[in-house]
Amino acid sequence: MKDKPYHHGNLQIELIESGLSLIHEHGRESFSLRKLAKRLGVSPTACYNHYATAEDLLVEMKKYVTKKFCDALTESIHEDEMMYAAISMGKAYVNFFANNSHYFSFIYDNEDYRIDLTDHSFDGDFEPFHIFKEVALKSMECNNIDKEKYHDNLIVMWATVHGLAAMANMKGFHCESDWEALTEKLLLSKINLL
Repeated sequence: MKDKPYHHGNLQIELIESGLSLIHEHGRESFSLRKLAKRLGVSPTACYNHYATAEDLLVEMKKYVTKKFCDALTESIHEDEMMYAAISMGKAYVNFFANNSHYFSFIYDNEDYRIDLTDHSFDGDFEPFHIFKEVALKSMECNNIDKEKYHDNLIVMWATVHGLAAMANMKGFHCESDWEALTEKLLLSKINLL
């Protein structure tokens, strides 16, 4: 039996998106290019023409999701509204993952990133975290927040938005309210940004 020709447009993006969905459904440990080819209805050769190994595709998936996440965060920021930037960015964070659960599990269900929390610092090697931290610090500065509160406020902001994004991805969790409104309400109640 011949494999069906691929007529869905950009196979490379399809490999990434379908691969992310496959991993979300069955986990990384069972991921393979052959399973992905079968899912897409293409020959394994079509996959191997783009990625020599499953590991190569996983690296590309990480770049793809990280870029989309960074774009979502930066697009929410308007320099003339820096006082509210932390709120806008928090809403973008939660919405991004509420609408893309396969991205959330891919990024956070592994050790491809590192964020360190100590009594005196909160830092990491994850590019979206750097964007989040930089904007949150600028937002607190614009709101004349005492610098001594920056560290704890950063933790509360990250914990709030990350926690809400995680809740949006929990199979048994159901929320009637709008994620954006809930994010804004919680951030405003926990941090004196306004």
